[in-house]
Amino acid sequence: MIQFLLFYVAQIALIASLQAQTGAASAVRPPLTFESPMPIPDIEQWPRGVAPDFKDQSKTFLISFWSSAITPARESLKQLSKFSDEYRDQGLIVVAVTEEPADGIRPLLDSPKYKEGIQFAIGCDPDRSTYRQFMSESWQNTLPTAFLARAGKIVWIGNPRDAQDVLAAVFAGKWTPEGRKEIYEQRAAATKRFMDFEKKLEILIDRRQWDAALEVITEMEKDPNKSLAREGRLLRVSILQQAGKTSEALELCDDLVAKTKDWEVASEVAKMLASPLFPKPDLARATIAALRGISLSRKQEALAYFALAEVQMRSGQKDLAILSLDKSLLSADRDEIDLIQDRLAEIRTPPSSTPPTSKPENP
Repeated sequence: MIQFLLFYVAQIALIASLQAQTGAASAVRPPLTFESPMPIPDIEQWPRGVAPDFKDQSKTFLISFWSSAITPARESLKQLSKFSDEYRDQGLIVVAVTEEPADGIRPLLDSPKYKEGIQFAIGCDPDRSTYRQFMSESWQNTLPTAFLARAGKIVWIGNPRDAQDVLAAVFAGKWTPEGRKEIYEQRAAATKRFMDFEKKLEILIDRRQWDAALEVITEMEKDPNKSLAREGRLLRVSILQQAGKTSEALELCDDLVAKTKDWEVASEVAKMLASPLFPKPDLARATIAALRGISLSRKQEALAYFALAEVQMRSGQKDLAILSLDKSLLSADRDEIDLIQDRLAEIRTPPSSTPPTSKPENP
């Protein structure tokens, strides 16, 4: 679970950074973008609601991709429900799509928290055909991601939390994609490059071809998108450590923490140093890096305290980790609150003391 959380937090930080700055302009555009024809979803399982007529161009469709396993994606259902209630009479049809099978999400949809609150269609796409039509073709890889379409064309793509102003403008007849389309396409291109780097590295790491993996990292570090280049620098630590070059990995960690002015870099280094990546973690180094991250963030970034909490948990300092997570909640945004609360619940839940049931001996 810890490894999943560390990876998940890193992905939040990277994608947010890619969205915050676009890097150099690029002529490369995703196949599915603003003003593209809307693909027609082919979804057979509808655990909530019924399949709408996606070919009805008199309707406006908000199609959002989510997963019950990802807290911000799961929580996005509440926001989608508000949009559905507010704009239903103006022709908005909201559809939430997950690749999970219907049987897998019914317990969630039938729970008290969601049973009455979700009054829009939920579709299941276990073969990922609809995911490929929308997410893959638009070079998106984070959940939740929503697609707004009107008159049969995509007018906006983004996180559903950012859809309120877009919907208001669309239904007021004031929407214009000017400027937004170019920014979106540059961000999508940076995300696509990141996914391509990830794919190459996954193959090389699996083959233990460390020198080739470091060459990919060097290419990544030269990317015009500053956030992507920074991620390459951080990934170099991981590659060096996996290649058995621990001393070089630690030297790089020291250099990154000492020179950076970015709290996210220091916090990511802290999490790596305290993670299972280092079988014998240098917790002193990790603590210094985590505190540096908090200092650079001016104590305003929730995930800086989250990084410190992970270091404290690896050090066996459970009470201090809880305090750090409590502090992180004070500055957490909507996407971070549930993540932090889930981690708190995990820490506070005592391990099961029930002894394993022994199997009866064969007669």
